[in-house]
Amino acid sequence: MTDRTRVPEDGLDLDGTPAEILQAVWADALGVAEVDPDAGFFDLGATSEMILGVVRVLRRRWPRLRIVDVFSHPTVAQLAAFLDDE
Repeated sequence: MTDRTRVPEDGLDLDGTPAEILQAVWADALGVAEVDPDAGFFDLGATSEMILGVVRVLRRRWPRLRIVDVFSHPTVAQLAAFLDDE
């Protein structure tokens, strides 16, 4: 079972496409090998606390990312498309 209090590591490599970065950050946060880009974050087991940690890490690459952006774009594919436009 996934540790529901897990947050992604600060030392993750944030080089690559938005989709690659998001998949790596979410896989780390969820403690899984890979993340389905079309699955909703909450459907994958994410918690509100986890989303806060993910946003904190992602802000190193996208400083203007807001928590509401993750809720408005709740899959890797949707959030990657949003961030690709940034």
